[in-house]
Amino acid sequence: MALTASQIVTLATQAARCPGYTSQAGQLLNMILQELCQDYDFDAARTNYVFTLTQTSTTGPYPLPADFLRSKKDDFFYTLYGQPYFPVYYPQEEFDRFTVSPGLTDFPNAWTTDTSVSPVNLYVWPPSSGGYLATLRYFRLMPDISTPETSSTVPWFPSTQYLRTRLTSELMDLTDDERAGAFATKAENILRRFLEMKDDPEGTVKRVALDRRRFGVADNALQQTKYLGW
Repeated sequence: MALTASQIVTLATQAARCPGYTSQAGQLLNMILQELCQDYDFDAARTNYVFTLTQTSTTGPYPLPADFLRSKKDDFFYTLYGQPYFPVYYPQEEFDRFTVSPGLTDFPNAWTTDTSVSPVNLYVWPPSSGGYLATLRYFRLMPDISTPETSSTVPWFPSTQYLRTRLTSELMDLTDDERAGAFATKAENILRRFLEMKDDPEGTVKRVALDRRRFGVADNALQQTKYLGW
């Protein structure tokens, strides 16, 4: 059975021999959870955002949710008469090379995100020729647990053993306990085993694919002269 945040805090403070550090332990637990969602791609932190591409002469922007952290290149698609279409992801510096001229609209076949602004913005090219329902799967910045030291919330990260051991090592480091290094190493080993099982390739089929930006007959592979006539 998964432990609640308060139970993890209690066990960690007991192991670190600092039972009075419950408030600090709660802050450190949130820090550990934030580190995990920012550094790794866990399905538990993945969600969908559904919005509508609007008929417009510009490529965007389409503001994304405030908790957007990142997405994979094939995580965006839109639907037309029940048929999903998957535009090709381009880094922003490549996306900026596409020409946008008055009256140029079509079914979008390229997309990118601008993470330099808040909220993050999504752009499509060519500008959408109609209102199409779009879906973006993304990894989100998970919210902090309110007062973890007394909370009955079960943390989103599934490895309770890692959270307890890592939190214990952080508390030991805070109190200058000489056991901190050993517990930190133990926590790293637990996380390594968890990640190995999470991404275990045994029994799975791997597919090698060509870069869709460079191969195929998609419209975005054509030179700009094919669109504008010069």
